[in-house]
Amino acid sequence: MTHLYLTRSDIKLGFSQGQLVVKGSADEPERRLPFCNVESINVFGNPQISTQLVRECLLANVPVGYYSEDGHYFGRAVSSDHVDPYRQRRQIMLTCDAGFCLEWAKLVIKAKIENSLAFLSTVGGTYSYSPGETSGMVHSLRYLAQATSVGEAIGFEGNAAKCYFQCYSKLFSDTDFRFEGRNSRPPKDPINALLSYGYSFLHRNVVGAIERHGLHPYFGFMHKIKRGHAALSSDLIEDYRAFIVDRAVFGLVHSGDVVPDDFSVQPNGAVYMPRSLMKKVTDLFSRVVAEKVQFHQAYGDGYQYGFHAALDKKMLSVIEAIDAGDATLYRPFLWGGYDGATTES
Repeated sequence: MTHLYLTRSDIKLGFSQGQLVVKGSADEPERRLPFCNVESINVFGNPQISTQLVRECLLANVPVGYYSEDGHYFGRAVSSDHVDPYRQRRQIMLTCDAGFCLEWAKLVIKAKIENSLAFLSTVGGTYSYSPGETSGMVHSLRYLAQATSVGEAIGFEGNAAKCYFQCYSKLFSDTDFRFEGRNSRPPKDPINALLSYGYSFLHRNVVGAIERHGLHPYFGFMHKIKRGHAALSSDLIEDYRAFIVDRAVFGLVHSGDVVPDDFSVQPNGAVYMPRSLMKKVTDLFSRVVAEKVQFHQAYGDGYQYGFHAALDKKMLSVIEAIDAGDATLYRPFLWGGYDGATTES
């Protein structure tokens, strides 16, 4: 399936006889794509989409997302026909079930830490970590099972994240990029700008999967409910962060495809990507999520999936957990590269 990302303001997108019609500048030939292959349309800035196409998207349950030129999310046009109010009611009730939420949080955090360790194990050609450097992550992983509340589990996650980003910063020590830790809203350096954009990209894709499966993106079990925050999506992206975003940013920097001068610095110290760079980064993440990998290798499934197909499979386990009221039925993504060692220095 195709996920379209429109980043040029001179693009006009229409619909004719079951096909998407793409028109660019006057000297560009018109292009056509089968509409049946389109999974989503994402509009950055001011490309134009015809009313007829928006209507067809609503009828076919193809979400249309709208963003500013720098990637700020405005909203989505999406059909409500797929909504399951009975399942959403169960979902909402489970947000008040302390036992369910605790088990859910432990699964999410365990997968996130293991995948972070798995990523660090793949970069030996750039930096080899000693047991002492990763001990904070291993410690959190070891004692996570003893957490008696979601807040306590999130404390272990915070300790692991602090250790992880200290390790991650060492991957850029021999480059022109400086990264001294995670910051956002706004990002204060190019690496953080890339990470923030990647996590937002991932978050939006997960929101789409949640909506396609009839669940409510704003009611999660680990992240707190608050206005304007798709908490369930925040729960579900945690296990993908290192494998998809952190790995892609590492590769982008070390390939030389981006340099610090590509970014713009605002008077308040915030670092942003210009439109041309944002298009390059969007194309990169689009290629990463299209990769065919063994997303389910930890469960004995040897088939290779693209990210969206694997995400749909994961969503089925979310539904199973909600329907049964049993968080242990949820199956987060596990990279499989972490060997389970818990040696600390």
